[in-house]
Amino acid sequence: MSRVRNLFTAVLAVSLIAGLAGCAPAKLEVTDKVAIVDVRTPEAFAISHMEGAINVNYSDPDFMINAAMLKPADKFYVYGETSDQAGEAASDLMSLGLTKVTNLGNFEDAQVVLPVGVSK
Repeated sequence: MSRVRNLFTAVLAVSLIAGLAGCAPAKLEVTDKVAIVDVRTPEAFAISHMEGAINVNYSDPDFMINAAMLKPADKFYVYGETSDQAGEAASDLMSLGLTKVTNLGNFEDAQVVLPVGVSK
């Protein structure tokens, strides 16, 4: 009986580990048709940001004016200081008519899913 229990426990553990491995976020594709938009403050952007990111400060009262000047891209990946900030900025970008906008969450979240480095 003990041997069956140990075998069952081992099979269960292996299947749980295999299942959790599938939960890891996949890396997003970044091409020349993608714009990475960092909506944190210029000070936070200057300290570090995702390589190739464009800084459009969400705290700036002119955010919508500045965002309207973004060059056209097939996709926009947005990250911010917090996931909430990125979500609000992504919604605002969509209100400008941009359709393929993805909220990446905060800066740390963006580092997990973007296949680019961090500039410091």
